[in-house]
Amino acid sequence: MTSQSPRPVTGNAAAASKNTRGWFLGHFIPGEDNPLHNADLEVKWFTHAKGETRPEWSPANGVRTLNILIRGRFVLLFPEHEVLLEKEGDFVLFGPGIAHSFRSENESLVLTVRWPSIPVATGV
Repeated sequence: MTSQSPRPVTGNAAAASKNTRGWFLGHFIPGEDNPLHNADLEVKWFTHAKGETRPEWSPANGVRTLNILIRGRFVLLFPEHEVLLEKEGDFVLFGPGIAHSFRSENESLVLTVRWPSIPVATGV
């Protein structure tokens, strides 16, 4: 009897995240057997429209967040300062315990990674 090794999971981040506001890996992905259902890590692939902003602060929570700019011009807002992501690959790492918001100065594609993947007050 031979054992089969696990197969890699493939897909498209934009398509996989269409109904979850950009999130395609994390605890909130339905199906316990779904390989994208994960309690360790959350991943988001999202294009923010020019001028888009979050009017309220995302509350401080127990996760770490990494935002990486793929294209565009994107500003992460924190209570005491702002961080501008303007070159491909610019990133900001923050948390846990840091409230934040954002402003998209141009159409911006941002890859977001959060860990661990736990329910927080802001939901998906």
